[in-house]
Amino acid sequence: MIELKEVTKVFDSRGIAGLHGINLMIKRGEIIALLGPNGSGKTTLAHIISKNLIPDSGTVKISGPVHQFKLRELPSDLNVQKYLLSQISLEIDDEKKIQLVRDLASLFEFTFQLRQSTQQLSQGQRQKVMLAAELINSPSVIIMDEPFAHLDPLSRKEILTELFNYLRHKEITSFWISHDKDEAFEFADKIGLLQHGKLEQFGKPDDFIKQPRNLFVAHFLGHKNFLALKKTATEWITPWGTITSSLKEEEAYLVIPPTAFSFHQESGPETKILRVYPGPFFWKIEIALENHIFEAWSNQALSPDRSKYHLMVNLEDCFLLPL
Repeated sequence: MIELKEVTKVFDSRGIAGLHGINLMIKRGEIIALLGPNGSGKTTLAHIISKNLIPDSGTVKISGPVHQFKLRELPSDLNVQKYLLSQISLEIDDEKKIQLVRDLASLFEFTFQLRQSTQQLSQGQRQKVMLAAELINSPSVIIMDEPFAHLDPLSRKEILTELFNYLRHKEITSFWISHDKDEAFEFADKIGLLQHGKLEQFGKPDDFIKQPRNLFVAHFLGHKNFLALKKTATEWITPWGTITSSLKEEEAYLVIPPTAFSFHQESGPETKILRVYPGPFFWKIEIALENHIFEAWSNQALSPDRSKYHLMVNLEDCFLLPL
């Protein structure tokens, strides 16, 4: 288990925080993806969890040893198998040690390189061997920063699938710094999104998709359609009907997914088609409504030559965010 309470780290005399008030509770075996723009605090958080950096305030509790995957020089006088055998600290017999090496080599697809010198490996193969060395003693926690960034997308996806299956099977908690939100949403149990040292949202991938916490999270997920609304009594009035919400604020954005739009001949407010972009699965349509520009996805081949269409929105697919 990992628990962080109000963890803060300040890096300069102006009081600019590398991390500010981070609270996390991680269960054993969970896979956590850390997302955010450059300078958001992902690496700082990883260094604090790995105990390479001490926070200025707050508490960090970790059960078991932490390994941080780092690129390092491999010894030139050993082949891959001997190198990995030399990294094993577990009290097991030699036969089990060899089997452990073979299992990890199979997992990371370098079985045919076991007898090769470490100096004969490609950069991608070296990364795989280094990660195998970090996992060979079954650490409680492992921290990875884009471990297979140099691999092509197909190979990376195949190895990530096997890696995270292995980590779940061994109940190894992992913190995975990623710049690919699609991969993070596919493989992670939970996601932490940081900005300027603040944890903007932490939770399951579905939580991010169904209810982003704020405008930054919504933008990060790719939402583009925002309509400002004001509350009337307990309801929010939109061009397509009313929404009832427990939101306390008096003003909010209606976030409209591009798939929530539909086009009709008569019902709904009139809209103008500005541009139409064909795609492999749908048409991407730029529309104008009430001085707003929205992006809609449709399987209808609409034409900008027609001046007006009637636009409807499925409000059940939309959500509100405070201004």
